[in-house]
Amino acid sequence: MTNRILSLLILSVLAYAGLHAQSFTDALRYSHFETGGTARSIGVGGALGALGSDFSVLSTNPAGMGWYRSSEFVISPSFFNASTESLLVNDKENTPMEESRTNFNLNSFGVVVASRPRSASWSTFNFGVGLNRLANFNQYYYYRGMSEGSIVDRFLEQANSNEGISDFESGLAIDAEGLYDQNPQDGIYESDFQLAPEALVRRQQSVDTRGSINELVFAFAGNYKERLLIGATIGVPFLSFREEKGYEEDDPNNEVPFFTDLTYTERLTTTGAGINLKLGMIYRVHQAMRLGFAVHTPTAYSLEDSYRSTMEYNYLTSDDGSGDLINGSAQSPDGLFEYKLRTPWRLIGSAGFIYDKLGFLSAEIEWVDYSNNELRFDGYADAERDANAGISGQLGSAWNLRLGGELAFEVFRFRAGLGLQQSPLIDDTTISNTFSAGLGIREKNFFIDLAYQRRSAEEDYKPYLTAVSTEQIVQNDVVRNQYVMTLGFKF
Repeated sequence: MTNRILSLLILSVLAYAGLHAQSFTDALRYSHFETGGTARSIGVGGALGALGSDFSVLSTNPAGMGWYRSSEFVISPSFFNASTESLLVNDKENTPMEESRTNFNLNSFGVVVASRPRSASWSTFNFGVGLNRLANFNQYYYYRGMSEGSIVDRFLEQANSNEGISDFESGLAIDAEGLYDQNPQDGIYESDFQLAPEALVRRQQSVDTRGSINELVFAFAGNYKERLLIGATIGVPFLSFREEKGYEEDDPNNEVPFFTDLTYTERLTTTGAGINLKLGMIYRVHQAMRLGFAVHTPTAYSLEDSYRSTMEYNYLTSDDGSGDLINGSAQSPDGLFEYKLRTPWRLIGSAGFIYDKLGFLSAEIEWVDYSNNELRFDGYADAERDANAGISGQLGSAWNLRLGGELAFEVFRFRAGLGLQQSPLIDDTTISNTFSAGLGIREKNFFIDLAYQRRSAEEDYKPYLTAVSTEQIVQNDVVRNQYVMTLGFKF
């Protein structure tokens, strides 16, 4: 074959195509939280569920707000850095690439108003309102390498399957002339890569994500006879996520006839809000020991995705490396889709041990069944069923353990914490670690706390899915560093 036969097709916009953006990955991203809030909470690894007296517990165990004897205002600015080392597993040279992303955040901000009820049995009845950060999506990574296979194989499989042609994937490849129908009568598409299936293709991609989940909290808590504390929080999380991907391939050794290079870009923006209820209790066994328990209802999110993609495909008119260079390009329509997500229940047990005025040790264990995430697509029952089957088939339950302690010396506080997070993926035994440390100064009317947190994790990323072609897997070693300062004023 010395010339390509082009197929000029005008594709209708498929409303269903946008549904492929929602999957178990999205459900996990929006239900998997990290230790956040104030510097004191981060310094002890987030293990304050049974001890309270910190604004962060409004998003974990609101009963802890019942220990407040005076009103308090807090603000916690933070500095965040995510460093990612990425390795394309199929790369023949196994060359890792390292990138990082830095940004400033507001981890917590709010006020607790302490009051004393008239009833002799109740020591306090307190109210709190403010904001706690639950998740930070800021990350940038990049990989590059030589391997067999192409993203065009993904588009070809889609175009020739029952899945149908998508305006955001295979439809773009057809319009950009990366796929063509050599025999229009058979309705089967072909690609240049079928002519050299074992060719080594150079590929690279940058992935840039931004956003967060910030929860607006309205909490109430009371202290009954200095023995039992109960509390409740109405949480309104606001979600913002943006992802931009730039994928490129080229043929440096001229192994693929006709093909020279391609570029495929994707952009996704997700926004929305939800609502949940958190109930908590703390029981003081005696002066030195406190036990806590909290239950979080599912968060009911209403979300909106907007997305678009583009493709450029460049090729020669002759398979011997000569001929004219043709530049094919295509741009998808602007996709918009509204849907709902219900996250899982969360159960948290905690214990705290106070050693006179020397400090404390605390522990907290959390259970979440991530397979109970549920997506809802109004009017797309089949797609909803497939998406939720993917969630239950890929995600399982996980335990998260948080340990921490504080040493007090006059007005100074020294803190350390450890977190162990079990992978929510089925058949994945990976344990992620979180280490933290902090210090603080406590005066009568104000306090200042500083904390450092380091989280490390191993994550696998697939730039595209394919059932027949060589699968591409990128291993990401991620280290997230966070520096937090909390200023608090008592009144």
